[in-house]
Amino acid sequence: MLKRPFIPAEGVSNIELFYDLIFVYGISVVTSLCRNPQGGFFDWGMWIIYLFSFLVILQIWFYTTLLMNRYGDRSPAETVGLFANMFLLYFLANGVRLDWHQTSQMFNLTWAAILLNLAVQWLLKLRTYTNLDRTDRGIMLWTIVSLGIQAVLASIAAFLPGHPSEVMSWVALLFGMSVWGQSRLYRLKPARFSHLAERCSLLTIVAFGEMVVGISIYMTGMSSMWYPVGVFMLTVGLFLIYIFEHDFMLDHDAHTDGMIYTTISSWLIVVIGNLTLAFEFMPMDEIAFVPKSIFLSGCLVLYLLTSFLLGIYNKPQYRYSRNYVIARLVVCAFIVLVGIGTSFDPGIGLACHVVAVYATFAYEFFLLRRRDKLMAMGSSLGLSCEQMEDKKD
Repeated sequence: MLKRPFIPAEGVSNIELFYDLIFVYGISVVTSLCRNPQGGFFDWGMWIIYLFSFLVILQIWFYTTLLMNRYGDRSPAETVGLFANMFLLYFLANGVRLDWHQTSQMFNLTWAAILLNLAVQWLLKLRTYTNLDRTDRGIMLWTIVSLGIQAVLASIAAFLPGHPSEVMSWVALLFGMSVWGQSRLYRLKPARFSHLAERCSLLTIVAFGEMVVGISIYMTGMSSMWYPVGVFMLTVGLFLIYIFEHDFMLDHDAHTDGMIYTTISSWLIVVIGNLTLAFEFMPMDEIAFVPKSIFLSGCLVLYLLTSFLLGIYNKPQYRYSRNYVIARLVVCAFIVLVGIGTSFDPGIGLACHVVAVYATFAYEFFLLRRRDKLMAMGSSLGLSCEQMEDKKD
């Protein structure tokens, strides 16, 4: 094997962007599970399968992103490994079915193969690079062992019958979620945060893309254009909140291992997926209005709270003030009340949601502009932004 020093690749490669496209297909297949509700609302068993499948696909993306972020070098072996997993993800997505018992073996075996592929990629890098220190080697060994154990658990689940297979599949997923990246060694080596932030934003935009496709059902068969306009405005407002925070407030040069940031971003993508379901449920007459209204409001609250948590990685001058925290909590409480109290008129509920989301975005925009002015004034007086805020108060 040819030995060579590790030279990290700069930025996000086109290969990574191409690889992310398979997750568009995966998310689309998983979301389609819940498009045939029964009994006044979707079946909880169906939603559990949806959540499990979504988390598995998202976890694979997380594993790959961590590999590319820490030790990505755009080598031929790395590219082949990405394409191999991209191909396997087709079979994984095709194993997502409501009749889980009919496809669980294919799903779990494909999942195990993807995990082993990733473990091999880490092993190749461990054996190839000549300039790895003790921390690098510890990170790689921990990751390889974690991937290997999870692959074994997924393989066992593939050959168990019925309910034991479901339980073991969840054990495999939860094992990966609990141990992956938890070694203290990760905290000794900061991530390339700008690369990590870009990858997370791209997959978040992919999730929003699925939402844009989902709300297309409002554009046909509606007696009034007001509701489609409101839903589209709500989707745009949610997107603006995220992209504004990412482009202007996030510290892309943050010195961190990136694990918490990636975890919050992953949860945000799950929330966006559920928001897409909530939007698709709203025009379905076979679903009772009250539960779907509460579901939509709950997802909106989770979205605003999760995107808010990403603020811990904002630039120092854009860290959230006490007033901003209170304002976000007030908006979330308002949305909850809307979900509970507007069962008599869905149009009023939608209008209230739109107002709440755009008020959140407007306040965030005001916060950024106010901090910019304070920084400009403070620099001329030799004071920090926090000192200027104290003087103003």
